[in-house]
Amino acid sequence: MSKKLKVMFSTHGLVEGDFGFELDEKGFPTTKVISKKVITGQDTGGQVYYVKALAANSNNYDVDLVTRRVDPRICPQFGGTPRNLGTDINYTIEQQWHESSNIRSRVLRVPAGGNFNFVPKEEIVPLLPELIKNLYEFYKKENALDNIEVVEGHYRDGMLAADMLCSKIEEETGRRPIMLVTSHSLGHKKYERNLPQYESGKISEEEWQWHNFEQRIEHETFAFHKADIIIGTSPDEQTRLVAEPYLADINKITVIPPGYNDEIFKPLNPQELHKLKYRFEYKNIYNDDKVIDLTDKKVVSSLGRVVRDKGFSELSRSMAEIMKEDPSVVYMVSGEIGNPVTQECHEILKDFEDRVIFLPSLNQKEMARVYNVSSIFVMSSLNEAFGMVPIEAMGCQTAVIVGRSGFNDFAHCADIRDDSQDYNKAIGIYAPSQESDRWRQVKALKLLLNNEPLRQKIAENGNTYVRNNLTWQKISEQKDQIVQKVLKAKSENVVSFTRSNTAKDSSGLQKMSTKDILTAKKQKAI
Repeated sequence: MSKKLKVMFSTHGLVEGDFGFELDEKGFPTTKVISKKVITGQDTGGQVYYVKALAANSNNYDVDLVTRRVDPRICPQFGGTPRNLGTDINYTIEQQWHESSNIRSRVLRVPAGGNFNFVPKEEIVPLLPELIKNLYEFYKKENALDNIEVVEGHYRDGMLAADMLCSKIEEETGRRPIMLVTSHSLGHKKYERNLPQYESGKISEEEWQWHNFEQRIEHETFAFHKADIIIGTSPDEQTRLVAEPYLADINKITVIPPGYNDEIFKPLNPQELHKLKYRFEYKNIYNDDKVIDLTDKKVVSSLGRVVRDKGFSELSRSMAEIMKEDPSVVYMVSGEIGNPVTQECHEILKDFEDRVIFLPSLNQKEMARVYNVSSIFVMSSLNEAFGMVPIEAMGCQTAVIVGRSGFNDFAHCADIRDDSQDYNKAIGIYAPSQESDRWRQVKALKLLLNNEPLRQKIAENGNTYVRNNLTWQKISEQKDQIVQKVLKAKSENVVSFTRSNTAKDSSGLQKMSTKDILTAKKQKAI
């Protein structure tokens, strides 16, 4: 029996990276995949990894993962050279298939905007009607409309795209697929976080207007009220969803965190680990081949996008204190040439250059090698929606310390501020990383670096927790179970899911307009 189809939208982020195409006689990519290659850059972060991982672990549905078609070779954001493709442009939907014995998924790269240039998430919404029109015609030719059972939207633009497709299918067939949405990042939370910087002049008026928080929040609110299912990645996100300005229906919300690949992120056996530590080979940010013996070293690592909110500067100051006292500590941290955050970290750590390793963007297998040789992994984020890196580190049985994040809200790491708790039961340690609280981060680092039995116990606890709860297979199954419950409720007419009722219910939910709420927040900040 053939499976029903799940359509997942990640319209802005899934670029034509992490695979390579055979080129035709004019030098343009064909549909034949010949190699794998990771392309990193703007809008290719955790949300993109999340949707690709779920698509590859769907046992209950066939999956189409839909994005806007982009050609990295002409996009400077991905190292390409800008040029006009002219009449050589092949303005069609590209397909890339991924099939195994029990999973069928494919990526559909749908053209929109008349070109294959990169369009950032802040600017892509006007292109969605064309993207959906092209996708809908594609499905109609495939006779696939009746087979689409669930449509997932990710981030603001993906959520809007999901509603557009559901609405067109309903117009054609009289049946509206289940609409499931995951925001990954709430516009109102980002507004609150950035407002003080805007008021102080650190964010320009041009950049502030470019983010257009009012429109983004209105779009998110619309999508939450049209959706049948809302996935929140943490309890904090659920709290924000049901409050103003969103006022989402709490009965639609389920908290399901991101997952991890347990086939890649797993602990090495003692022999493999000793071999890896004895001769740890890596490339630094200058692409130099390096080798270091880590056998008797205590490695502290921190990986992620090199941006201010990740707390790399604050952690570097903490590590300077640690490394001054303990000569056996080696620090591995993500870096980028010319990045102001990396430059600041380099200046902070200049007295310990022989024990600091700045690493470039890594693929998953390379990240797993770093996690495995690390005594401690630190996610020092000042404010993180969730953060998948501590889950991956736990998968490698590495003790973790986390800053402010949805992961800590969900997993309840032991709070370094509470000395009365039993750390032996902890799966990790929460230590705020803001500069005013950074001494607590230092305290957490010292606690684990100087207490090997406790460090190992926390590492084992964390590994057991993520293996039992947070593999991508388990996350995918949880989502599919929710979909089945909603489908059953629909068939039994227990709850009305008609568009008219949805519109009627949502019209009276907001007590204040988005504009009024943001104005009030701004006035309060002033």
